[in-house]
Amino acid sequence: MDLSFFTTLQAGWLNAWIPSFGMVLIQFIYMAIFREGGRRAVDTSWYTAKDKLNGLVSTVLQILLLILSIFVPLKFGTMWFIIGLVIFILSLAAFIAAFHSYAAAPANKPIKNGIYRWSRNPMYFFFFAGMLGACIASASLWMLIVLIPFIAATHFIILGEERYCTETYGKEYLEYKTQTPRYFLFF
Repeated sequence: MDLSFFTTLQAGWLNAWIPSFGMVLIQFIYMAIFREGGRRAVDTSWYTAKDKLNGLVSTVLQILLLILSIFVPLKFGTMWFIIGLVIFILSLAAFIAAFHSYAAAPANKPIKNGIYRWSRNPMYFFFFAGMLGACIASASLWMLIVLIPFIAATHFIILGEERYCTETYGKEYLEYKTQTPRYFLFF
């Protein structure tokens, strides 16, 4: 049985932490440049107890994924690396576009401009896709094993955010919700 997907964990300078932390760095850069949008993005004052638990689980899994990425070598010179790199670069570009649309949107309205025309949650979707690109570029089942429950836990945060947006923006958000998929294009 081929266990090459269970990469030997080894800290290194050219490991999956480069794309993984790159995705996180974009968030901090945008939050520093667009302070109001950054405050809005991290506001959890509306969280219910269930949302807080989902947020905690998602955060712990994201931190675990980032720590794990330090120990997972990228598979340079393989088709895995090339495919993962392409997915990562496309995801990173869309992730940046999502942050830009978010930061440029007025605070008192649902965000419907830019890439938000095709997805109600493009920041989440493209963060997940970028992390999947890092998993593929490293051909690592270790990272995938953590990424899948991270996506699932974050999905429950998204459901809470959609509840909050419905309560906050009412009919305007409900109309947007019926016209725009939750994640991207088709679902």
